Amino acid sequence: MTSDVANGRKTIPDQAPRPQGLRTRRASEVMAALGIVQLGDPVLTSATRPFRLPDERDEALRILQRLTAVADAVQRVHDFTTGAMGLAAPQIGEPRSMAVFRAAGAPQLVLINPQVIEVGPAHRQDWEETTEGCLSFFDFRCTLRRPRTAVISYLTLAGDEAVATFDRGRLARDVLHEVDHLSGVLCVDHVEPGALKLATA
Repeated sequence: MTSDVANGRKTIPDQAPRPQGLRTRRASEVMAALGIVQLGDPVLTSATRPFRLPDERDEALRILQRLTAVADAVQRVHDFTTGAMGLAAPQIGEPRSMAVFRAAGAPQLVLINPQVIEVGPAHRQDWEETTEGCLSFFDFRCTLRRPRTAVISYLTLAGDEAVATFDRGRLARDVLHEVDHLSGVLCVDHVEPGALKLATA
């Protein structure tokens, strides 16, 4: 399938009609029922507001509890075969700069006010091109290039600065997807107009 361009933003084409009388629940409907904001809500395409820590620690804890609960619910209904899953605050309707990231075999990482400080390889042509999905439009997957490694700085709940390096498997791709959400950028925004880069999930 191709992507359309409307008002300067890419849109997801409608899914093919089902046989009359047959009604199955779309993946996006399942995610919406779990509390995931879906494509079209302006919170997904707006930049988030950073936290002032430790002053806003209570607010950060409130949003973290919501993110964790929704992420738990999503993992109960979907097996993430790529080895990681993430959820950004705008995806639960919170326009704040926080995301949770869960790599297989590792504890949940809380990213507050994350910033990309380094990616690799240096040249875009050496980046990996593959598919990625988004819980906010889970019926489709995008194919795009992303770096193979990423170094991210962020704040802890205590307001301390920390740095994490993502250089195993597709972890860099997945964490950059979440950091993009906090700038109002979706993976579909990286798909070139007219390219055959959208596919049914």
